Amino acid sequence: MGLSSSEYQSILREYEARRLAADRARELRKIELYKKIPTLAEIDDQLIHGSVQAAKLALEGNSASLDALNRTNDWLIARKQQILQSSGYPADYLEPHYTCPLCKDTGSVDGKACICFRRTVIERFYMDDGRREKLAKENFRTFRLDSYSAISTDKSTGKTYREIAAEALRDAHAFVDNFGKSYRNLLLNGNTGVGKTFLTNCIAGELLSRGYTVLYLSAFRLFEIFEHYRFGDKESSQQASMDFDTILDCDLLIIDDLGTELPNSYTTSQLFICLEERDLRKAPTLVSTNLSMDELSKRYSDRIASRLFTFQYIKLFGKDIRVLQTL
Repeated sequence: MGLSSSEYQSILREYEARRLAADRARELRKIELYKKIPTLAEIDDQLIHGSVQAAKLALEGNSASLDALNRTNDWLIARKQQILQSSGYPADYLEPHYTCPLCKDTGSVDGKACICFRRTVIERFYMDDGRREKLAKENFRTFRLDSYSAISTDKSTGKTYREIAAEALRDAHAFVDNFGKSYRNLLLNGNTGVGKTFLTNCIAGELLSRGYTVLYLSAFRLFEIFEHYRFGDKESSQQASMDFDTILDCDLLIIDDLGTELPNSYTTSQLFICLEERDLRKAPTLVSTNLSMDELSKRYSDRIASRLFTFQYIKLFGKDIRVLQTL
């Protein structure tokens, strides 16, 4: 599911309600303290008057007087905080206490969507109950190495499937631990049922718990957004445009099962734009696929294949774990 215009406006109204609630709570605290400590009201009046005077002096270009006034205002602010703390109140007691101090509950910072806003969008409209349930069950604590054979080996490396899975698990942990510190993309490869999606969920769940925005899309859903973005009616194209912005802006984009969709020249070009733009932004992408490197080269353009070849490659081997668990 994507974010429609009405849903977008709904979130904005929630942010406005939070902001108004914070401002109302601040006014109530001011009324309370002004009665207890009248000096605080006097200081605030002086600060308001000082702000007006500072604006006038700035327009007049009177820098000497402006500097003196700013020093006075700084002293008044420090005095106010001292009075609050000596009376047993936090120094910021008379400031609005917003849910998000970064955007002050506006949803944006410097004209861009705040991380809290992006997280709200993703959690509400891209993380359905089924995905939340998946992340609760499939995580680093429940990943079982004994699901992989300790006997069967990969001929090219001589390592057992379990040893390879252990390396993949270590790589996944390292990806999470270094997230935000170093830029890296992941390409998870392997046959159906060998644990690619499970490992993807381990990474996604851990990063979500650390406050990052993670957008999980099947390849089919991703290409559907591309199609609607270009060929949909007015409403679906507007929604797809918002979806596309989220695809580019999220901290981690997960494209699951690349190769199961039906690409065309347009959607393939959009995939390249997506990968290229995220690379320019140093925004990590995780791709899982059943296709081999040769198959990726044949199915997609050389530009996409060359981009995917720069990803850290993790391959899992084994029988279908879901089938084994039913035996």
